[in-house]
Amino acid sequence: MSLTSELPRPPLYTLLIAELRGVGYSQRPLEGYAKRQMANDLNLLVESLGCGAPHVVGHDIGGMVAYAYAWQFSLKSLCILDVTIPGVGDWDDVVGTGKVWHFAFHQKRDIPETLVCGGREWLYITSFIRDLAFVHERLTDEDIAEYVLAYSRPGAFRAAMEMYRTFPQDILDNRSAGRLPASLPVLAIGGDKRWGAHMEKRLGAVSNNVVGGSIANCGHFVAEERPEEFLSLLLPFVRTVDEC
Repeated sequence: MSLTSELPRPPLYTLLIAELRGVGYSQRPLEGYAKRQMANDLNLLVESLGCGAPHVVGHDIGGMVAYAYAWQFSLKSLCILDVTIPGVGDWDDVVGTGKVWHFAFHQKRDIPETLVCGGREWLYITSFIRDLAFVHERLTDEDIAEYVLAYSRPGAFRAAMEMYRTFPQDILDNRSAGRLPASLPVLAIGGDKRWGAHMEKRLGAVSNNVVGGSIANCGHFVAEERPEEFLSLLLPFVRTVDEC
């Protein structure tokens, strides 16, 4: 037997990258953007695969959906990347700062769509991404063009704004749900140029089973800007959970 064949093999994972309701080629209904509903969409997809409880990873709005998934459905672990969660931890303090100025703007009925759609999508989305990123070369013009194309499809930008307009409901839902299950391992990560210094404490407000922190020289787009560093935290975390 060769030495190579004797070495332990890392576990294999099925990676499911879901386009949430209203995103990409998913349907863009007029309603249903409360994060509990979007988490239900995701759970139906997971159940259809018959793979059992998943490890759930979410970034930004996806992180809010991942959080709603965690208090509704069974999962092995939860990883949330660089986002503040409606109604959780320091939410009330955060929404009063200029760091999330867009929360209020995006919740205005019809105003963002009127001002941005119809030719200004490239300007708005490019400015938004460049402001939040630190490693700009990891988010190229070609990448941004894909985002612009996605949000230029009929109804797509409105769907994105509806995800913000449901924040009042999300706050009520998250606070009513209480703390996360005590046995659920949570990994909270952020870029040190955005939310990194706050993530572990933020999720610690609802869980005693949180690890995480900052990735150095990284902005909001953790997986894109620092993929190697991100995976060096995520993979050992999920493998440790699976080994327990």
